[in-house]
Amino acid sequence: MLEKRIHTRDDLMEIVRYAPSPHTSDTVLKGLIKDYSNSGLCLMAHQALEEGQEIIVNSIIMPYSKKAVVRWHQHLGNAAYKIGLEFKR
Repeated sequence: MLEKRIHTRDDLMEIVRYAPSPHTSDTVLKGLIKDYSNSGLCLMAHQALEEGQEIIVNSIIMPYSKKAVVRWHQHLGNAAYKIGLEFKR
């Protein structure tokens, strides 16, 4: 399979908080970062996100909140989702 990522991802297990809308932080959800790079991350979550959806992510590994776009998602069963995010520039 051809690698499309700009930066190599590093494995990581870290809690992340995210707002499912970039326009409001009224709803904040928790997930787990599976891997991370300067250009994006893989999020493990209990809520589905749609491809193209913009969200805001915040974790102790990032100096500030970042906007991200959902590039892909996979339903793993039992309300578990694996979600690929690309940071917006």
